[in-house]
Amino acid sequence: MWLWIKRMVKAALALPVWVLLGLYYWRLMRFETGSCGLALVPGSVGVLLRRYWYQHTLRRCGSQLSVQWMGFIYRSEAGVGDNVYIGPFSAVSNADLGDDVMLGTHVSVAQGAHQHGVERIDMPMRRQTGELRQVTIGADVWVGTAAVILADVAPGSVVGADAVVIRTFETYSVLVGVPACRRARCASAAK
Repeated sequence: MWLWIKRMVKAALALPVWVLLGLYYWRLMRFETGSCGLALVPGSVGVLLRRYWYQHTLRRCGSQLSVQWMGFIYRSEAGVGDNVYIGPFSAVSNADLGDDVMLGTHVSVAQGAHQHGVERIDMPMRRQTGELRQVTIGADVWVGTAAVILADVAPGSVVGADAVVIRTFETYSVLVGVPACRRARCASAAK
């Protein structure tokens, strides 16, 4: 009996997402519109709605994705592994997130460090061509509050709060600062 009730509640909650999915598949709405609209729904209901949306729209979406209130994924080309947490007010552009990735509050994962050209002074920067790329964040990565990710992050790394990652470092790095630099893991300090 309880299983049946649980399924009915899930189906009722999924109805708004089915409407959005229909609009998206019929090309009456852009992916970004659905993602940003669902970001407005608070609480556990919002987390479930966003998970359902991303499971049906992203290139790859693992199980147990948790996108918190006002967090969103901006590009449908993005890929997400299992057990990924995207904190409140975090924005992920075209990225590939590995398993067990945790993004804190206000984290920004952009499409690389060279999104706009700056070579010509006779033309506005917004008109100059840049290099958009998919940023990869490896498995088991923790990204602290307000960090900006512009380059790949190796598996097992920790990115400190407010760090700006502009290049890739080796696995199991602790990255801090602006621009981010590598700090040795503190395993020896625990002894």
